[in-house]
Amino acid sequence: TLSAEQAEWAQAKIAEEGLTEFAEVRHSDYRDVREGEFDAVSSIGLTEHIGVHNYPAYFDYIKSKLKVGGLFLNHSITRPDNTRITKAGDFIDRYVVPDGELAGSGRIISEIQNVGAEVLHEENLREHYALTLAEWCDNLVKNWDDAVAEVGEGRARVWKLYMAACAVGFERHSTEIHQVLAVKNRDGWDSGLPLRPDFSTSGRAKVIPLDLRGRPRPPRSPPGP
Repeated sequence: TLSAEQAEWAQAKIAEEGLTEFAEVRHSDYRDVREGEFDAVSSIGLTEHIGVHNYPAYFDYIKSKLKVGGLFLNHSITRPDNTRITKAGDFIDRYVVPDGELAGSGRIISEIQNVGAEVLHEENLREHYALTLAEWCDNLVKNWDDAVAEVGEGRARVWKLYMAACAVGFERHSTEIHQVLAVKNRDGWDSGLPLRPDFSTSGRAKVIPLDLRGRPRPPRSPPGP
């Protein structure tokens, strides 16, 4: 994270939960990460800040940090088409996400494919986010006095307006939000993931590895170096 306050809060919370051995939040730019050979990397709400012309270098960098068989999940707000590259709007650009750019999910998928990663799955969460933002707005209203006391009335009003406008944007389909799952694989190598997902009636996701005849199969290990 580029927020020192966020990193400080998160590290304290990790220590409080006794998870220091397993988790770390750094105050740094993603390009300063020196480690590599990760099993998986997720990019949550970062692509909007990268700049579309930087997509090739960004996705190539992410791929370089993965081991063979490593997974990459990109989660970001998008436009509903690929005919334009647009700013989020003057208000958002000035007060919330300076210099942010949004592109269509097809552009993101193409750029991931162009660096040699294989896209395995894509999901649009637009309707989910409309509901989520409505809950966030309701939560802010219910805790308005606390929010004003913590950040001031001006900032609280900015976020109240921003979240309400975003909820409308997702409802009216002026914006979408997509998750794209890709893998760094080797020529013709089986990704090792289930051929298709199966969601149980309990609502909890359950994946069953199947072979080409629909029979359960054991998961395969990545190839050696």
